[in-house]
Amino acid sequence: MSRLLVDDVTKTDARALLNVNKMAMISDIVAPTTQYLYASGANELTLVDNCVISVGGSGIFKTVNTLLNAANLDIGSAFAVGSDYYVYICDSRIDGQDEQYVISLNSTYPSGWNASNSRKIGGFHYGRCRKVDGNMQPVNSSGVIFGTGWESAVSSGIVPRSVWTLGHRPKCSPEGMVYLGGGTWVDIYLNSDDGAHGLKSEYNCAPMTGTEGMNWYRFTERLMKSGKRMPDYSEFCAYAFGSPQGLDDANTNAWSATSNTGRGVTGSVVNAVSSVGVVDAVGRVWEWLNDLITRAEHAKNTTYHASEAWGWDLTSPLRDAATKYDVGNIYQYYYASLAALIAGGSWVSGAHAGARAVDCSGYPWRVDTRIGVRGACDSM
Repeated sequence: MSRLLVDDVTKTDARALLNVNKMAMISDIVAPTTQYLYASGANELTLVDNCVISVGGSGIFKTVNTLLNAANLDIGSAFAVGSDYYVYICDSRIDGQDEQYVISLNSTYPSGWNASNSRKIGGFHYGRCRKVDGNMQPVNSSGVIFGTGWESAVSSGIVPRSVWTLGHRPKCSPEGMVYLGGGTWVDIYLNSDDGAHGLKSEYNCAPMTGTEGMNWYRFTERLMKSGKRMPDYSEFCAYAFGSPQGLDDANTNAWSATSNTGRGVTGSVVNAVSSVGVVDAVGRVWEWLNDLITRAEHAKNTTYHASEAWGWDLTSPLRDAATKYDVGNIYQYYYASLAALIAGGSWVSGAHAGARAVDCSGYPWRVDTRIGVRGACDSM
């Protein structure tokens, strides 16, 4: 290790000379706030002033208050619902030109630029947004909290709490997530298969459930691979708040009508969005939570547990049948005494589905076509 800079008023020591190359070596963005990007309109971001950003080791820029919108796209002229976008600062390498800001669907670098003359500084999700007041209370078109028609006060736009920066983001990949608060991010969409033994939060996808052989344990393992975890019930209630209750005879506010025959795809119901921008927290599929309880019901099943008394199950219900992975047994008082909470409701829950709906009967090894999951992650 060697000293990069020294204080030499005579300027005879080369280490006293500050130049672009030295500044660029100090690669962290210097900004007055970690949230230097924020949604300032339905289709507009604001980059705050006085951020010092290096690009590619040869350019140093100090930002001014800048509005970014669809005109900054590298390809196309409008944002698309259900898409994750990345914000880049780009350096033309011409001394007389200022930096350029480009918004792109590409996660590496924008079209027309490369990794050496561009730098990713943040991103956002474009999707469904519920109309809320300054306290995140749902309002109708007239601004009345839970006023008539509040359920349909939904529009397309930059999801405000999905905007992330290099200093304000989850520890995992930030795509398809919103900031819940208190250092926690949650997935916007019910999780689907990412094709790499993990999970993803993506629009217009069939959420993974017991149809794919998933239970509480297998979802836990997949979430871990994605750098996430299951939320708990208090977090569910927070991110589901503002989602309308389901209906028995219609899918107007949630995918919940009792006549439904399947899970459908994420985001198909426009009104099914919460105050913070989480989609399908009510209806579609139940969500496994990280809360484990002991059921009050003394269920009897002599195949697994001989009698109501403390002891090992006769046949372990914990074994992973798909992989034939032996994982030990469960010592309990009666069959299926251990339960994991599920929340929100399913595609046939009707008016029972809601932002605080909870089912306490599901044992964690249960494989059910109506139960899926949503990931959560701590802030970086």
